[in-house]
Amino acid sequence: MICQIAGRIVPPITGNTVVLHAGSMHYEILVSAFVSRQLQSQVPDGETTFYTIHYIEGAVGMGNLIPRLVGFLDPLDREFFEIFTTVKGLGIRKALKAFVLSAAEIAGAIESKDVRTLKGLPEIGPRSAEKMVAELRGKVARFAAAQAPRAFPTRETEVSLDFGDDACAVLQQLGYRKSEAEVLIRKAGETTPPPATLEALLQEIFRRNRK
Repeated sequence: MICQIAGRIVPPITGNTVVLHAGSMHYEILVSAFVSRQLQSQVPDGETTFYTIHYIEGAVGMGNLIPRLVGFLDPLDREFFEIFTTVKGLGIRKALKAFVLSAAEIAGAIESKDVRTLKGLPEIGPRSAEKMVAELRGKVARFAAAQAPRAFPTRETEVSLDFGDDACAVLQQLGYRKSEAEVLIRKAGETTPPPATLEALLQEIFRRNRK
């Protein structure tokens, strides 16, 4: 069982897959869009530690069984994800696609019965959102109260107040064409007041796309 692994990321980070060079081995690690955004701010060539879930993809008698690693940058996020995937019908792949916000934000939406936010997550419809609240409310309060994920050192000269490019990158990872992503971002930015953070912008995009 691989529960933690440290090494250097092999660029580029494409979609929701990261290749990590650890010792003489290269490991493919599945990450959420939220973790992918965290990694984009990390100083290149630095060592990264992933807190991992090791699972077998596939079913006995239904083809090949493939070992997979899912990685998080905080052990608390890994723990929340394990609870998150106990919701009936929410497998690991589906949960990863839905994980576009922080664990604290998703847990907060569950604890406050904010079905509107939950059903706006990718792969999550109204019934799944209601099921999350019914099955997890009261179990994830400590995650909702947790501090924001730890920050990584960044290239300060590249920091920009405009997070539209980041939102575009997230949407492209989720399968949108760049032109489609740009339209969604522009429309979401027309709200009053406009979204003040990347997470707020993504929430507004997903909310509109569920109508």
